Amino acid sequence: MKCLLLVRSLVMPSIKIYRGPIARIPPVFAYFGDDGNIDVGCRILTRLSSSSSFQAPEPPQSHGQPVFPDVVVQNNAGLNDSNAFIRNNDADAVFVVNGASRGIGLQFVKSLLQRAKGKIVACCRSPSTAHDLQIIVSGHPERVRILPLDLEQQSTIDDLGNTITKEYQRVDALFNVAGILGDGITTPGPERTLASIERDWLEKSLAVNAIGPVMLTKALSPLMRTTGRRTITVEGQDGDQIKIDLPQGRPQTIVANLSARVGSISDNRLGGWYSYRLSKSALNQATKTLGLELKRQGTWILALHPGTTDTDLSKPFQKNVQKERLFPVDFTVNSLLDVTESMGDEHSGGYFDWAGKAIPF
Repeated sequence: MKCLLLVRSLVMPSIKIYRGPIARIPPVFAYFGDDGNIDVGCRILTRLSSSSSFQAPEPPQSHGQPVFPDVVVQNNAGLNDSNAFIRNNDADAVFVVNGASRGIGLQFVKSLLQRAKGKIVACCRSPSTAHDLQIIVSGHPERVRILPLDLEQQSTIDDLGNTITKEYQRVDALFNVAGILGDGITTPGPERTLASIERDWLEKSLAVNAIGPVMLTKALSPLMRTTGRRTITVEGQDGDQIKIDLPQGRPQTIVANLSARVGSISDNRLGGWYSYRLSKSALNQATKTLGLELKRQGTWILALHPGTTDTDLSKPFQKNVQKERLFPVDFTVNSLLDVTESMGDEHSGGYFDWAGKAIPF
C-alpha cells in the first residue's frame, strides 16, 4: 500500500510528490508558505506501532529561548548511508536500556527489537521480578539479555560496566530511562510546597534521575568511542587490565537521557514538584556539558521530554490530562527513537521534546 505526500522542496518552491509505504505519520504539520505552496512536515517510520492511528496535538509553546535548533524528524533509518541505518542494521551493535522492566523502558526494548538488528542489554533493579521483560527474553534469547542495575548503588554500575566490557566490548546506544517521581501519597514527592520537601526523597531523586545516568554514561563511554584511538585499556572487576579493539567504521554512538519539560528553568511558570524539577534540571545540565566532551570521541547525547505518557509513573496525575495529550507508550517511544535517529552533530547536548522541538533550558 502506498501513501501520497506533498512535500515542498527546500531548494525549489515547487511541490514534490513522495510515494512510499504507509507508516505512522504523527503529527503532520501543514501550513502555507510565503509562496502559496503547502509545506508538509512528517515522519515516516520503518515500523508500524500498535498506536499508529494516534494523532498527537502540536507540542505546547515554551517560555524562553531554545539554544539548539529543532531536530527535523525524517526517515533517516531508511537512507542507506545514514547513521541510523548503519547502526540499526548492524547485528553486532549493542543497545543498553536502563529502567527496562516496565513503562517507557520496557517499550524501548520492544521497539528496538523491531527497528534494529543488534543486541539489547536490558537493565533493571530486580531481574527476577521483571516478568514482562522475561517474556521478551524468552522469545529473543539470542538478542536480549537482562542485567541487574540499581542507579543508587555505584557497585552495580561498576559491575554492569565490567560485564558489558568483557562480554560485548562495545556500546552503540545508551538509553537512560529509569526515573522516579512519586505519587504524593506513599512518597513525599512530587512536592507542591517548600514545607513538604524531605531530604531523603530529594537525595533519592537526584541519585536516580541525575547522578545515576551520569555515572552509567561514564562507565560505558569508553566503549562508545568512534574517533581517535581504536584500542582502549580498561580495568576489569579484579583489577586486571583488559585491552579492547573497538569496531572500525561505525557511525556516531548515541546517549539519550529521558528528561522532562518541568526540568526547564525558563519554562517554569507553576513551581512545585521540587525534587523532580531539580533532578531533571541537573540531568539537562549534565547532558549539555557531556555533549561538549563526548562529541570529541564521536558520541552524541541529548535530553528528551516524552510528553505525558500512559505509564505507572504518570497514573496518579492523569485525571486532568486531556485524552489527546495522554500518549500511548509505543507512540512515545517510537517518537523518541525518531528524534534520536534524525539528530545531527548540531543537536548534541540539546534538550528536545518527542516531536524534535527544542526546549529552552
